[in-house]
Amino acid sequence: MRSDTIRLLNLLQILSEVAIAVGYLLGLIPFVYAWSCAWVIPLVFVNLVFAILTGNGTTLKTIINIALAFLSLIPLLGYVFRFGGIVVSGLNMRELSKRRNN
Repeated sequence: MRSDTIRLLNLLQILSEVAIAVGYLLGLIPFVYAWSCAWVIPLVFVNLVFAILTGNGTTLKTIINIALAFLSLIPLLGYVFRFGGIVVSGLNMRELSKRRNN
């Protein structure tokens, strides 16, 4: 794959990680995760496709984020998984921005 394509996919993955983190943050408001999971759950699968295509080292964390997105649907206990999702999204954004600067 061309380096321009990989760079574009990495940028799209960073933007979707931001959207996922915002969805998790909004999910900390009671009952809002039922609404925000409508874009969080599809975006974590899109991120998995980006991670596999680019081979940028975020595949395992993205798989973990998929599990956290579904576990976040659990009432009350879901808050723990939403915090975990925010952390994993932050780690992915840091990894992707580090690779982008190289």
